Amino acid sequence: MKTYSNYYEKSTLFHGSLIIVMGTRLDALLIGQPENQSQLIWTEIEKEVKRLDAILNKFDENSELAVINRQALHSPVTVSNELWTILLDCKRYHRLTLGYFDISLHDFSEVKLNEANHSVCFINQELQLDLSGYAKGYALEKIRFILIAHEITQAFINFGNSSVLALGSHPHGENWLVGITDPYSNKTVGTMELKDNAMSTSGNMPNHQQHIINPLTGIYSNAKKIVSLTCKNAIDAEVLTTALMIADEEKTEAILSNFEIDKHLIFNI
Repeated sequence: MKTYSNYYEKSTLFHGSLIIVMGTRLDALLIGQPENQSQLIWTEIEKEVKRLDAILNKFDENSELAVINRQALHSPVTVSNELWTILLDCKRYHRLTLGYFDISLHDFSEVKLNEANHSVCFINQELQLDLSGYAKGYALEKIRFILIAHEITQAFINFGNSSVLALGSHPHGENWLVGITDPYSNKTVGTMELKDNAMSTSGNMPNHQQHIINPLTGIYSNAKKIVSLTCKNAIDAEVLTTALMIADEEKTEAILSNFEIDKHLIFNI
């Protein structure tokens, strides 16, 4: 994983970047700290995100998630306490989103979680766990914990322009302003104001139209649609934008009633 960092002394701004992690790029802006402290914090963030990628990345054959996907059909797989907690959380989100968020991409009821020994098994050979609609939000919450532990009050963490965490405000404004871009025209269709909250955006792109599947039908969404949402918790934001990409208007309102959100925007383009 390529990494980059720079410190701008005049503005006490530190920029750290991981070029490829969790399938995308991670950028962190830390404001108001000396260079050595900023570098220390960035190193801690970098280490944590790489650790999570080694657990949650299904495309890494050595990851804990990949082991489950290879073995859980044949025999129960005992998982770490952290991944067990994540799987239970995903089960909760499955219920709160009326089944539209489903990490099995098929039928979560066919994923058997054994509380006694924290093991996972599949009862359908078509199952493969995919945490791509959860992992970045989870990582952002872990990064938030690091920042708060170091008493950081101004920071902006950007995962591939689709998952964002903001602490405090922009150095020259009351909020961090984030534009929402229509990938088909490259025009800005909306703006979100962030301050001590998180944002997630989901949508299809011209060159990547089949990446969100409706687990209730087994069909990939090809809708020209953008969903963007802000709320306090980055995992909530990540999960909700995935679910709302495939939910109809009636189900969208029912799902949102189960969460506390700041703002949501849905664009049909």
